[in-house]
Amino acid sequence: MSMPWLARQLRNIGLAVTETPGWTTRGRSGSFEPYGVLIHHTAARSSPSNPAPSKNVAINGRTNLPGPVCHVLIDIHGRCHVIAAGRANHAGQAKKVGSMPAGDGNTMYVGIEIDYFGPARTENGTWQPEQKMSDNQYAAAGAAAAAILHRFGRDETHVNGHLETSTTGKIDPYGISMTNFRSHVRARLRGGPPPGAV
Repeated sequence: MSMPWLARQLRNIGLAVTETPGWTTRGRSGSFEPYGVLIHHTAARSSPSNPAPSKNVAINGRTNLPGPVCHVLIDIHGRCHVIAAGRANHAGQAKKVGSMPAGDGNTMYVGIEIDYFGPARTENGTWQPEQKMSDNQYAAAGAAAAAILHRFGRDETHVNGHLETSTTGKIDPYGISMTNFRSHVRARLRGGPPPGAV
């Protein structure tokens, strides 16, 4: 499966969207039959002057994880950078949560990465000030998740955080309640189809 409709779906509900070159044909080999949304954070420090520091990694991956590593990257301003229409390396093996079963998360989930640092300790052990998700990122993530779930005909029980599904102790998305986030998504879904959704 591919999602050539992804950028249009997000743009049609009023989100600011940037389409990265090649996104419609970008994806990993393997099964991709998504019907849920998985929320992550990047652990990179974003700022108004550098709102999407993880965009290159989102597209190309890193040494131990080939890209793409998400489908949508949300920058500090709430802009959605559409990364891939096909399978992405973002979820790994997933535990059962809500309406989503255990299994290959990269098959089942659309991955939304939110570009912020999170907790204060870095991987190399140094300390930096904590950074949480911005209000614009939170609003955009909720809207994007609702738009995608609307396309799939699914409810808010099909959106989870990586910390909920991870079998290896992931902590993302740091600093928010996924219960509250699902309530936010539910409210958007119950308002009727997102305006202009296809």
